[in-house]
Amino acid sequence: MFPAKHPARRKRGILGDLCRYPSVIVFWAFAACILIAILAITISNRGVVRVIGGVVLAALLLVGLAQRLSNRAGPDPEGQRGKPASPVAAVTAVPLDAIQLDELKLSGSGAPFELRGAIRNLSEETRLRSFTLRIVRRDCFEGAIDPSGCVVIWQDQHWVSLDVAPQSERRFATSFYAHTNVPRPRGTIKDEFKLVAASGQAKTP
Repeated sequence: MFPAKHPARRKRGILGDLCRYPSVIVFWAFAACILIAILAITISNRGVVRVIGGVVLAALLLVGLAQRLSNRAGPDPEGQRGKPASPVAAVTAVPLDAIQLDELKLSGSGAPFELRGAIRNLSEETRLRSFTLRIVRRDCFEGAIDPSGCVVIWQDQHWVSLDVAPQSERRFATSFYAHTNVPRPRGTIKDEFKLVAASGQAKTP
């Protein structure tokens, strides 16, 4: 009425499952050896057995440490971590002469500032993703110590994230907070902008 059970087939299935995971067998065998060595040291009253158990335990610990270090030093089959997996994601520096900035204007008192302007990507192969500006704010008033009649009251660098295709231009606006205190000007404000860095992504072949 009912099909007969086959214990041998069941045993082969268990052995087959264990063979699929040899690391599990090694782990439990290693743990059993360590447990036997610890029991030999703690339970036995014979000095020779204790010495042999201690030597075996030390050897097992050294083998486990060596195996751990070798696994760390081994090659990563999925590739080196921290590196882009595709050339599309590779970030490259963009030459500063390939970027044109116009109509830059900084408004606000630092809490926050607002930076506006227009940018053009003159590169033919690289997509612009970000740029960094060095900003210097000067206060120009009568009686200033500097012969130019202006004194620097604040300066910093600001990183701007954006997306500009090759041979394209766009307007941008970004807000940010000053990292240091910005004194209130006594006269006329003059802002100076200098492009110091830019990055982008090269077109894939």
